[in-house]
Amino acid sequence: MSTTTKQHPDDTTPEAGTSASLATTQSATTQSAIAQSADTPPAESPLPNEAASAAPTPSMRRRSALIAAALVIPFVFDRLIIVPPSFTSGAGSTGWLPWGVLCLVILATGILLFAGRARRTPMWWIVGAVAVFCASWLIVNDASLAADWRNASGPTPNFWYSLITGYLALPALLMLFLQLSSATFDIRRPATLIADWFRGWTVGPFSHWPLLIDTLVRLVDTATHPDGNDVTSRSPKTTLRKIGIALLISLPILCLLTPLLMQADEVFAYGVTHMFEHIDLTGFLFHAAVVVIPAPFLFSLLASVETRTTEPELDGLRRAERRRPFDPTIAAVVLGLVLALYAVFCIIQFTFLFAGAGLPAGYTYAEYARQGFFQLLFVAALNLAGYGVVMTFAPRTRTMIGLEIGLITATVVMLASSATRLGLYIAAYGMTWLRWLSLTFIALLAVILLLALVRLFRERLPLIVVGFILVLVWWVALGLSNPDWVIMSWNAKLGV
Repeated sequence: MSTTTKQHPDDTTPEAGTSASLATTQSATTQSAIAQSADTPPAESPLPNEAASAAPTPSMRRRSALIAAALVIPFVFDRLIIVPPSFTSGAGSTGWLPWGVLCLVILATGILLFAGRARRTPMWWIVGAVAVFCASWLIVNDASLAADWRNASGPTPNFWYSLITGYLALPALLMLFLQLSSATFDIRRPATLIADWFRGWTVGPFSHWPLLIDTLVRLVDTATHPDGNDVTSRSPKTTLRKIGIALLISLPILCLLTPLLMQADEVFAYGVTHMFEHIDLTGFLFHAAVVVIPAPFLFSLLASVETRTTEPELDGLRRAERRRPFDPTIAAVVLGLVLALYAVFCIIQFTFLFAGAGLPAGYTYAEYARQGFFQLLFVAALNLAGYGVVMTFAPRTRTMIGLEIGLITATVVMLASSATRLGLYIAAYGMTWLRWLSLTFIALLAVILLLALVRLFRERLPLIVVGFILVLVWWVALGLSNPDWVIMSWNAKLGV
C-alpha cells in the first residue's frame, strides 16, 4: 500500500513551513519590540492619586477613634457655644472664654489622635504652640474685654486683636495643625502644605464618606455576629446588641418624622407634647442635630489626614521650577522698567520726605504722611511676591540677581518711606490700633526683606517657611505687648 504525501507549494512539509513561518514571525516581532523600546520613553511613575489610593486603610481601632473624635468636638461645641455655661454668659464675659476652651479641646483631640505620628515634625509643634497661645489669650483676657472693650474713640485695641485672633487666626491655625498631623510636610516644598490647607476646607470634609459607611457597616456586622459567623446567635447578649443597633438606626428616622407629623396634625402634636411634657423634645432634637450632622464631615476631614502617606506632587509647578520657563531677556527688561519707575519714586522720597526740602503748596506733613501709606505697603507686598516669582521661574543669571537686589533695595526705600510717613502721622494725631499694627508689620517686612537678600546667595534657605514662622512670632509678640497698654502709654507721652 503506497502512501501519498501532499507537498506544500514551497516543496516543504506543512510542519516545516509552519515552523519557518513562526520563526520568521517571532524574529520580526522581537525586532519590532526592540525598535519600539528604543523609541519609547520609560514608563512614568504612578500618579499621586494612584499612590494615595494604594495607601493602607486604617484599622478598625483607628476608625473608632476618629468617629469618637468626630462626635466629641460637636458635642463640646454644643455644650460651650450653643448652650454656654452660666459663668460664661453673663455681663462679665464676652463669649471668648468658651470659644478659647473649644479650640483647646480641638487641639487636645488632634494631639491624642496624631501625636505618635507627627511628634517628629517641628512645624507641627510650632503651629500647635501658637494656637495654644491664641486660645489662652482669649481665655485670660475675656473678663477684661467684657469690662472695657470700648472707649471714647471706639472699640479698644485688645478688642480688635481678639476679633482677628478668634475669627481668623485660630481657625486657620487649627486647620494647619491638622494638615501637619499627617507628618508628610517637606520644608523644601511649602506649596504642598498650602494645597493641603485649602483641600482641608473644601475637599477633606467630603472625600472619605465611603470609609465612614464601611466603618459603620463593619461595626454593625461585628455587633450582630460577635463570633465572626453569619449564623444568627440566639443568646440574650446577641439579642440585646441587635435591639441596641435597631434603636440607633431608628433614632434619626424618628427624629426626622416626628416633627413633620406634629406639624401635619394638631391633635397628634398635642398628644406628643403631653406625652413628653417633662421633656423638651424640640430642644433634644435640636441638640442631637448639632452633634450628629457635623460628625460625618469631621470624620471625613480627620480620615483624609489619617490616610495620607504622601504629599501631592504638584507636577506642573515642579516641571516649571526645573525648566525655568521665563525668558531671561523679557524678564530682565520688565524688571528693569519697574526698577526705573521705582528709582524716580525713591528720588522724590529722598527730596521731599527724608531731606525735608519742603512740600507742595497746600500740604502739611501729616496729610502727606497719611496719603499713600497703605498703597506703599501693598506695593511692598507685591514686590515680595514678584521676587518670589522671578526666583522660581526665571533663570539664575548675574543680571537677574543684580535686578533682584535692586528690587529689594527699592522695597526697603518704600518701607522706610512708609515708616517715616507713619511716624509723622502718629506724632500729629497719636497712636491707634491700626497704626500700631502697621508699624510692627513694617518691622516684620524689613526682616523678611533681609532674609530675601540672603536667599539670593543661599539657595537652601526655606524663605517661605521661615517667613511664615516670623509672622507667627510677630502675632504672638503683638498679643504679649498688650496693645491697650502700648497705645495708652504712647499717647500719654505724646500728650494726645
